[in-house]
Amino acid sequence: MKRIPILACTLCAACAMSSCAVETTYIGKTYPVTDNPELFFSWNDVPGSYETMGRIIATPQPFSDLEEAQKAIEKGADAVVFEGISRTVSEPTFTTTEHIEKSDDGSSTRTATTQRNVMVTNRLEATFIKFRR
Repeated sequence: MKRIPILACTLCAACAMSSCAVETTYIGKTYPVTDNPELFFSWNDVPGSYETMGRIIATPQPFSDLEEAQKAIEKGADAVVFEGISRTVSEPTFTTTEHIEKSDDGSSTRTATTQRNVMVTNRLEATFIKFRR
């Protein structure tokens, strides 16, 4: 099996750029694409001997989801060990909109609406592995 060591996983970058929905950071090795990598959510469940290929962090962009991140990181490994999902919530920002309505008698009514906005970012971390056969 021929290995091609690289600093950034070109495959993952291509997946992220083509969908523009998931930002990935990967360091490690690449191998030929694997059709159906196994998915593990605990290191205790990984059977047999394996080599660690590399580590990846995938962050879905706004209006995207973690399922798209999972698809972006499954390429090229025999298995993916998901190590966690972290969530970051930004400080709130406030936007106030005013509307003034004048009535026929010369009086006016002022209405102010304030909207509170928060940005929630999810981050998926995983390790790629190749089984030793």
